[in-house]
Amino acid sequence: MQPSVVLQKTRSGGTVITAKSCYTDPELVEMIASSGFDAVWICLEHKRVEAAMVYALIQACRLGGADALIRVKPSNYTDVLQLIEAGARGIMLPRVKHPDEAREVVCAMKFPPLGARGFDGIHAEADFGRIPPAEYLAKANDENFLAVQIEEPEVVPHIDEIAAIPGVDVLFVGPADLTLGLGKFGKTDDPEVRAILEKVVAACQRHGKVAAIPCAPEQVKSYHAMGFRFFNVISDFRCVSTGMKAARTAVEL
Repeated sequence: MQPSVVLQKTRSGGTVITAKSCYTDPELVEMIASSGFDAVWICLEHKRVEAAMVYALIQACRLGGADALIRVKPSNYTDVLQLIEAGARGIMLPRVKHPDEAREVVCAMKFPPLGARGFDGIHAEADFGRIPPAEYLAKANDENFLAVQIEEPEVVPHIDEIAAIPGVDVLFVGPADLTLGLGKFGKTDDPEVRAILEKVVAACQRHGKVAAIPCAPEQVKSYHAMGFRFFNVISDFRCVSTGMKAARTAVEL
């Protein structure tokens, strides 16, 4: 079984750096994964992607040596099992409002006694049946991780309870939706928003979890100083858009 790069980093006290893939091109995803990022964030919340393509994107992450971190659709837990079996190391759960939503996904992701996941040991995660069942059960529970997004105002009172749930590994702040829901879109320096970020960090530190946030590369140091240890710093969309604009500007006559 391919171990989780993210969990290796977090368990040793390291910092996680990820990139987001906005396009369904396995070769592009493999290139991102092989560029030194710890995980590639693949979103199934805002894009409809066929199952075969999702599998190919997970394979690309595995080939590139990075974790596949898959953001699923809100309240849609039926796909979690197939994604994990295909080799995705992490699941990102968006739009969470109550701790029970996170508990239900933990239950789907983890084998007993940590959850109620069903056994099928012939897929990529189990090295296609070559891992002995007992070893597979133990490794799967230890190598899969869940990132719960903190992006709804309704979830704020439950931050500490979510961080305390066994099987929740990362609290991943969604600044855009969080500030949008608070009526303060984009104002991440607003005192109310900063207080929520500090609450996330404090809850993670209290319960041994990891605080995560997407940000520009130049913002990593300041968020790291706050206590965040997991950052998404770029996307393929941003690379293409910025590169195209820069190239076109450079040849203005």
